[in-house]
Amino acid sequence: MLVEKKRFDFSAFRFELCGTTISAALGYETYGTLNNARDNAILICHYFTGQSHAAGKYKDEDPLPGWWDELIGPDKPIDTNRFFVISCDTFGNINANSPTVITTGPATVNPKTGKPYGMTFPIFTIRDMVASQKLILDSLGITRLRLVMGASMGGLQAFMWGRQHPEMVGKIITMVSAPMIRPWSIMVPNQLGIDAIRLDPNWNQGDYYGKQPPHQGLLLAFKILLTSTRTDSWAERNFQRNLADPDGREIPHPWKSFNGRYLVETEIEKIVLGRMQFFDANSYAYIAKANTLFDLAEGGETQEQALKRIKAPVLMIIDDSDLLFTREQAEEARKHLPKADCHYYNSQNGHLSGLFDTHFFCNQVKAFLG
Repeated sequence: MLVEKKRFDFSAFRFELCGTTISAALGYETYGTLNNARDNAILICHYFTGQSHAAGKYKDEDPLPGWWDELIGPDKPIDTNRFFVISCDTFGNINANSPTVITTGPATVNPKTGKPYGMTFPIFTIRDMVASQKLILDSLGITRLRLVMGASMGGLQAFMWGRQHPEMVGKIITMVSAPMIRPWSIMVPNQLGIDAIRLDPNWNQGDYYGKQPPHQGLLLAFKILLTSTRTDSWAERNFQRNLADPDGREIPHPWKSFNGRYLVETEIEKIVLGRMQFFDANSYAYIAKANTLFDLAEGGETQEQALKRIKAPVLMIIDDSDLLFTREQAEEARKHLPKADCHYYNSQNGHLSGLFDTHFFCNQVKAFLG
């Protein structure tokens, strides 16, 4: 399935909490065909470090397809022979330096100053992400969604869609996500990642564009993120207590030097470095901030009252090995959602299983979609 990145321009987008209005642009992709009634649309919301390239390839020779290609495409659980699927980039997308991402965020040049926004960019929320997606859907004449679905931060967006636009959402599927950010998740991995970036001397209050970027701070933030989204079982299977360099020729033994390293340290760093080539540190901090600010309740509501505003049937898919979103949280939410069910599995791989271990839940997605 070959796809193309499309661009949507906002002449004036207002960020709700800070009250700031700017011009902006976001990328999006579509898969399948929108029918004449415009009622076969599905919205896919991406995760923390993700982007709108959810399925297919841009060119035949691309080494890998989009991140949920196992779920989205012809004759797959989200069947593009039947459904029109749309996936959007977010404001402040972490992959701001990628040529396949279109985003307005801290790394974008402010037309009023001729310099990147940096930390003067408006603080945005999950609700702002949903508002931007709604405007893109409006431009396509879509007034009803069969399904809103997302993993992790994408699940937060899906819940917010159900809260903000209950008349528009037919069904909701959230993967490794629950409709709350509890205090532990404010800290891990979100605020710890922000702190790591801000402590890097090269961060320079966010004014590092055209200079040496805060590479070490960003590296540490991403290592915190990766570690929190895996498990002890995953680390034990892959690394055990093996040394990074058993002979100690290039890397000293840990008992001889603080520069000594175990295999788990060097391999996690390799994984991180392989993915962060397009990351922007300020954008990472802004996305982490948006996660900490997530709250369905507004105007003095309790969380229970907010959850009851979600009218669409909800399927929460939770990995019991996930440290970030747990069975306990899902069951707490299910008590107050008007129509909700849960599917639990245990990959022993943690939070990231929602992206890579689709065999644990593809049948449930297909059945719930109908």
